[in-house]
Amino acid sequence: MGVAVRPFKVSIRRRTPLVVLICTLSLLLLGFGAFERSESRLQYALPLGLEAALPERLRVLKPCRSDLDYLRRPAYNLTANIVYQKRCVRGVRNASTSRGVVADIPRPLIEEGGSKILDLKNSCHGSLPADAPCDPITVQVPPPFPYRDYSEFVFGVASTSERLENSIPQFKHWLSGTKARLLAIVTDQHLSNRRMRKLSSHFNQSGINFIGIRPQNMSVGVNEQHFVAVRDLLRHADANTKWGVIIDDDTFFPSLYPVAQTIDKQDASIPAYLGGLSENKDAVNFHGYMAFGGGGVFLSLPLLKLLEPNVESCLNESKIREGDGLLKYCVAEKTGTNFTDVKGLHQLDMEGDMGGFYESGKWHLSLHHWKTWHQAPVDKIAKIANFCGSCLFQRWRFGSDTLFANGYSITVYKKGTADLELDRTESTFVDTGKGDDWEWSLGPMRDRVPEGEKKSYVLIDAEAVGEHLRQVYVHRASYGPDSAEEVPKDEVMELWWDWK
Repeated sequence: MGVAVRPFKVSIRRRTPLVVLICTLSLLLLGFGAFERSESRLQYALPLGLEAALPERLRVLKPCRSDLDYLRRPAYNLTANIVYQKRCVRGVRNASTSRGVVADIPRPLIEEGGSKILDLKNSCHGSLPADAPCDPITVQVPPPFPYRDYSEFVFGVASTSERLENSIPQFKHWLSGTKARLLAIVTDQHLSNRRMRKLSSHFNQSGINFIGIRPQNMSVGVNEQHFVAVRDLLRHADANTKWGVIIDDDTFFPSLYPVAQTIDKQDASIPAYLGGLSENKDAVNFHGYMAFGGGGVFLSLPLLKLLEPNVESCLNESKIREGDGLLKYCVAEKTGTNFTDVKGLHQLDMEGDMGGFYESGKWHLSLHHWKTWHQAPVDKIAKIANFCGSCLFQRWRFGSDTLFANGYSITVYKKGTADLELDRTESTFVDTGKGDDWEWSLGPMRDRVPEGEKKSYVLIDAEAVGEHLRQVYVHRASYGPDSAEEVPKDEVMELWWDWK
């Protein structure tokens, strides 16, 4: 006869806390999952089968083919479905290539019928097979810039630790591995030694020879610190130093090679004051004939030695408080050195659509205001210069209607390109007319192409993938009542570069 076993029971009173705990944990997991998905952070399925409980829009994305997964990057902010096309471009390096000539390529860059609709929420469904052939378009490009030592330059900047930190990717592009030095006057009112060491470490890890210092006088404003920097530049000069260069934290050089080639033409053994004027006639009329700081101000070592003992008197005497204005006053009043205008050092004192400037085909020694007055991913734009030197902003005309400005945009003109005066800069950053007030600095201008007469794909990213370069150009979808689509789709052109 078996032994009777009394069933084990848990009272409702004892069960209630356990049930509440399980339900609470489940709700927390679901809520956390929803938050993470809404922030495009989480890429893993939730445990315990809770994934199925999430709304479809918040569930983890299905795996996407490795060569297309980059399209899901949150920074791209693409629509859920995109119109996608990939073209392969073979750059044939040729030292005799003239980047000033708009070369004609009979083949279309954007192939009719070559685009696919990709569903980025569903395994990038709709893409071509990974091994699909990619027939390259061949273009002539210059060779890469040769390596050289830039230790003759010490660049000085005054800014906060946060702004400096945020600009490391841009500084890295033109300073990493160059042997030039970056002297940063970190102007935070309160800055710990630990924060300074961390900032220095981040710059040094990016290959930048970084020197971080504190202002000698904290009562001097940030603008004035750009002038006071002449003392610090002289103090940190060494046997190789020829030039102290005052810049802003948003001064950007696409490459130091053409800058050095240009500055080498000047005599560094005598007092020399070099820079660029503002492109804006009103700014020059107001501030005068001087080196505008955003484009970079180059001061020879002999001039730094003349300025250094006069820093305090210039601070006290000058009615102008902007750094470049103070510098102009001190150079003129205390040294008598003349200003030398260097074409291609750009202050970029204009706002709005900068397409006309970047699509002009001209090489620019420096760029400024790229994260304030206008938005441009300048380090991504200039990435192509690492592969083919002055091919940055080089232009090609594809077929009868498409203009490619390398590193910035692909533009399709509704009426074709035959009547475009491509030797003139389009007035995209002025409201009306040809921008006569800009011709004195930017050369001949042409009228802005009317709205709806051109379609632009603008670069949002560029990165090296092995020996290749991938550029990503996007035409953003139109929203609102004028949109032709019920579900707007961004259009993406990927250019995949190889070299010969």
